[in-house]
Amino acid sequence: MGLGRLCGMALAFALGGCGGMNVEDFEGKTPELRIERYFAGKTSAWGIFEDRFGTLRRQFTVDITGTFDGQLLTLEENFLYSDGETERRVWTIRPGDDGRYEGKADGVVGIARGQAAGNALNWRYDFDLKVGDGTWRVAFDDWLYLQPGDVIVNRAKVTRFGIEIGEITLFFSKPAGV
Repeated sequence: MGLGRLCGMALAFALGGCGGMNVEDFEGKTPELRIERYFAGKTSAWGIFEDRFGTLRRQFTVDITGTFDGQLLTLEENFLYSDGETERRVWTIRPGDDGRYEGKADGVVGIARGQAAGNALNWRYDFDLKVGDGTWRVAFDDWLYLQPGDVIVNRAKVTRFGIEIGEITLFFSKPAGV
C-alpha cells in the first residue's frame, strides 16, 4: 500500500470521527421514546460514573416518580450512592414541537434542551456539580435509547472546560405490571 493511500485512509478515519451522532439518525427506530409517556409513574435506575481513564468512581441507584399533566412532566429522582450518600433532584420538563424538550432542575444552569427521534433522545445541559467542598460547572451530553422490554440505556459524557472528565452509564426499567 502506498504512502499516499495510507495517508488518505488516516485522514478519512480522523475526519469520520469528528462528526458525532445526530438525533435525526434515529428517526423511525422503534420502540419510540417519548419521555412524558415513559417516565409517568414509577421507574427504577442503576448507574455508574467512570472517570476519563475508565476508572469506576461511583455506583448508584435511583427511584423515580413521574407525573405528566398533559403539559409538564415532573420527575422526582431519589439517588442512593454506594457510599450511603443520598440526593434528591426534581426535574420539570416541557415537551415541545417535533420531539423537542426543555427542562429545569436544581443545579441545572439555565435550560436543559433535548431532542427526540425514534427510540433516542439527546439531552444537553450545564450543571453545577458538588465536588468535595466546592462546585464545578460541567456540561452533560446525554443520549437515551429505549430498548425492547421498556429498558432505557443512558450514556452521558461529562465535560469541564470542553475536556471530558467522565461518563455516566444508566439503565432505566419500569416495574413489572406497570
